[in-house]
Amino acid sequence: MAPILIRKVDKEGRVALPKEWRQRTLGKVDEVLVIEKEDDSLVIRPKRKVDLTKFFDSVQVDIDPKEFEDYNRLKRALYGATSA
Repeated sequence: MAPILIRKVDKEGRVALPKEWRQRTLGKVDEVLVIEKEDDSLVIRPKRKVDLTKFFDSVQVDIDPKEFEDYNRLKRALYGATSA
């Protein structure tokens, strides 16, 4: 079972990641992380290890499906512009 760590969040919303995890998982100091929201939790992973294909088809918009037939109509619908 993984150890449970308790960390304080500072007034800027920052949390210190455990040193052992940073050294083992990140390696470099300037590594980019991906933070994924899952209900009331956050999952933090190094960017290089994320399979972005799981995000495909995950965007939901409230647009009439007919708007997808024409790129310009879709663009106007997405950006909220009216036809000229």
